[in-house]
Amino acid sequence: MKNHPFHKPLFLQPLTSLQNILLFFILNFSLFILPFSCQKAENIYYTGARVSFTYTYTNTVPELNAALGGFGEFCSVRLNGNNFIFKGLKSTTTRPLTAVDTRVHPQLGLSGLIVGCPNIPEMGSDIARVVAFDLACPCYNDFSSTRNLDLQAGGLAHCSRCDRTYDLNNQGIVAKGESGRPLFRYRASYNQFGNTLVVNN
Repeated sequence: MKNHPFHKPLFLQPLTSLQNILLFFILNFSLFILPFSCQKAENIYYTGARVSFTYTYTNTVPELNAALGGFGEFCSVRLNGNNFIFKGLKSTTTRPLTAVDTRVHPQLGLSGLIVGCPNIPEMGSDIARVVAFDLACPCYNDFSSTRNLDLQAGGLAHCSRCDRTYDLNNQGIVAKGESGRPLFRYRASYNQFGNTLVVNN
């Protein structure tokens, strides 16, 4: 059946008042729900624990320098009294807090940090960038009592409590053991020319 010369196709006809109202609510609901969806997705990876860590002269700490300068290398960072403790697979270095550190009160999340450069770029990126995870295993719901992860060869971290092994080269997902959420993460940036690492949230 041919269209009447004065009859417009349905998609070109003006919307009725009811259709306008429905369209208005649909668009506004979508704009309202989108930020919460993004926030929920981000909460899968990021913990709300306070992190504020800046370390200059990373090249003076062998374990940290190796983790930031090579692919698939990682180093844990803990705060013990007035000292930073940097631990790699084979060695540990202790550095006292500087006067600046003492003044700004560094915060290292729930239990400390794991930092390094994965050998697999994350989805949407063509190069691997420095990442930072919390040293606490997510199996602890009570964050007042955390269990530190142990670094293992091959870019892995193991929890002796839940017996899970996490892949630090692949966004901290569970590589071995019972399925579970990935490691908690923090935002990290590294200036190799200024030898400065910044981790925060």
